[in-house]
Amino acid sequence: MQLSKSRLLHDTLRRYLRRQAWSHLDRLLAKTRMEELATAMTTMSERDQITVFERVGGPEEKAALICAMQSPFGKHVLDPMPAADATAILCEMAQDDMADILSDLDPEQAAKILEILEESDELEDLMRYRDDTAGGIMLPEFVAVSADMTAEEALIALRESSEDVEMVYYIYVVNESGVLVGVLSLRKLVVAPSHKRIREIMETDVISVTTDTDQEEVARLVSEYDLLAIPVVDDVNKLLGIVTVDDVIDVLKEEAEEDFLKMGGVGGTSFEGDSSIMRHVRIRFPWLLASCASGLLAAATMGSFNEILSAHQFLAFFLPIMLGMSGNVGTQSATVTVRGIAMGFIRHGERSWTVVKKEVVIGIVMGLLYGVIVGLVATFFGESPFYGLTIGLSIIAGMVLASTVGTIIPILLDKLSVDPAVATGPFVTTSIDILGVFIYFAIATGLAQVIVAP
Repeated sequence: MQLSKSRLLHDTLRRYLRRQAWSHLDRLLAKTRMEELATAMTTMSERDQITVFERVGGPEEKAALICAMQSPFGKHVLDPMPAADATAILCEMAQDDMADILSDLDPEQAAKILEILEESDELEDLMRYRDDTAGGIMLPEFVAVSADMTAEEALIALRESSEDVEMVYYIYVVNESGVLVGVLSLRKLVVAPSHKRIREIMETDVISVTTDTDQEEVARLVSEYDLLAIPVVDDVNKLLGIVTVDDVIDVLKEEAEEDFLKMGGVGGTSFEGDSSIMRHVRIRFPWLLASCASGLLAAATMGSFNEILSAHQFLAFFLPIMLGMSGNVGTQSATVTVRGIAMGFIRHGERSWTVVKKEVVIGIVMGLLYGVIVGLVATFFGESPFYGLTIGLSIIAGMVLASTVGTIIPILLDKLSVDPAVATGPFVTTSIDILGVFIYFAIATGLAQVIVAP
């Protein structure tokens, strides 16, 4: 339903733009949420996107649209603007979003904007952190109180800071040096007796991250401990900011897309439709080169079994089935394992081998089921139990091998500090193709010696 709504909005926008029906377009934009508008604009040309942006309401709406769109949309619309107009839009954003957009802008334009902004020092501090770290996605606005305050005094402090803080999920407790010593939820503060000291109701076991913590680890902690926000501290545990759950959701989506694209061999980021053909070729060529090499090695392996293949050409008809099913099982195991590693569910040691054993058992069960089915089909069409037994056993062995390889390789790569999302695909594909061909014809050769083959 949501997809249909987005498609209808996209088509309507395109129609109004094509006809230059500005009054209709303005009315549509006035009653459309910026998040919905961003989704509908994703596949539009840059020219149409800029036209829509220019007709969106005031600075607040423009800021919301920029935040909802993917980079480099903010650069495209803000770089050509007078610095004062761009600043008015940026001031409507949260500081973490503002810092991200400023980092994308032309350095000269960013410098002009920073001269105008009052909080430029804080923004420049945020811009120093890498985009994929806790420092790069943190919000430097939070509510912090002293442990000696009463609950009533803390509520007063919260009301006084409400205009400066975007989101209040937790109240953080700091000492006179700004060092994080405790935390309590907003609910706990509201229901506490007014005379209670904060130190009596706060939690001292605080889950926190440092500014250089990878954003995936931040997302894992937020998910594991069911947090709405997580504090970011420096080396001496001084509170610098917070990462909120909405930013974590964005991280999860971004990392999932990145892992998916890496495993598909098309790079770590999605490209706009108008990106150059050569750029796509440069990204995809190494991946396909690995597949080409594995195919050549598999062909060489098959050549060493030329005698059995010449005597039993019927086996060639079922080789694609065996390799295809083994490859699919290997890809499934690899995908589950890589995602588990990325989310922190799979770590080195005992847990890793538990996952391996589980995937091997799955491979055995799936191999038995499909080995029997395909083996019976081969027996019927080949008119010999030799073919059915050879193909059935090969499928069982191939699927067990594929599930094992698909699980072990990502774990070993992670242990060697190699990104499993990037390297798993070529390794798994190559291994399964070469070993699959070898197993297939090795089983056929062995059975031909003990069974009277046709």
